[in-house]
Amino acid sequence: MKEMNWPLVSVIAVNYRNAAVTCDMLDTLRRAGYPALEVFLVDNGAEQDQGALFESHYPGLVYIRSAANLGFAGGNNLAIPKAGGKYILLLNNDTIVSPGFLEPMALYMEQHASVGIASPRIYYYGQPDVLQYAGFSTVSRFTGRGRNLARREAGGGRFARSGPTGLAHGACMLVRREVIEQVGLLAECYFMYYEEIDFCERARRQGWEIHLAAGSSIYHRESASMGRNSPRKTYYLFRNRWLFMRLCQPGWAYYLFLAYFLLIAAPCHVLKHWMRQEKEHARAILQSLSWNIRNYQKKYHENYV
Repeated sequence: MKEMNWPLVSVIAVNYRNAAVTCDMLDTLRRAGYPALEVFLVDNGAEQDQGALFESHYPGLVYIRSAANLGFAGGNNLAIPKAGGKYILLLNNDTIVSPGFLEPMALYMEQHASVGIASPRIYYYGQPDVLQYAGFSTVSRFTGRGRNLARREAGGGRFARSGPTGLAHGACMLVRREVIEQVGLLAECYFMYYEEIDFCERARRQGWEIHLAAGSSIYHRESASMGRNSPRKTYYLFRNRWLFMRLCQPGWAYYLFLAYFLLIAAPCHVLKHWMRQEKEHARAILQSLSWNIRNYQKKYHENYV
């Protein structure tokens, strides 16, 4: 391939009291070798300035400290307006990237002007031959969830071709600047989980395509900050599933979802957790329902009012 004038990519990562994991990611990003990169590190809920620590792992990064924990969306939104890249890469702090991972994604976006958002294949860090992500279906009007097309599949040979997919993955999401200019920043009402789904839905409504860039792959330490079996994770997943459907799903389809969610999905999960003696998870689901009922009339962002 002849020498290419690579576009500037702005990488944004958010740390929340997990400096060791973030430093591991920065070490691999430094070795990735992409020739036109700027890196922003947002330190959420930081009790003290840790800029020197992070810069020792990625010299020249832009450190942004937030004393308050603004969540995934709020943290990224602090850095997005400062980014100068043609593309913005939202990269989880608990990922591990390989040398050369970014070039195939940037080249794919350069060659496909209709693609607004792309994600690579994502493998489990502890099981490097097992896929976590290689594309999603769009969110079901009935269940309020997308279907993971490749979760736990070994090898990933079926997903070696790039192309359209329903949803990008928030752990690694390359976004064209024009998309952000059209649809705005991430919706902070979610705090964590479903904000990337909301963003993909708004981009699709503006005519942008979402693709899997299969020529690139990374590794993900799933839920390194939150914990894989955290009641708080359960709370936000259930809270935001209802919130997302309320914001984005018009008409009769929303009420069909609501009947399923309130009469089947939520009660079944409450019962499951209760029977397993996971009472904190059961309470988290009930608290998520209570939050949505209390805040039912609120309008959260202009795209869905």
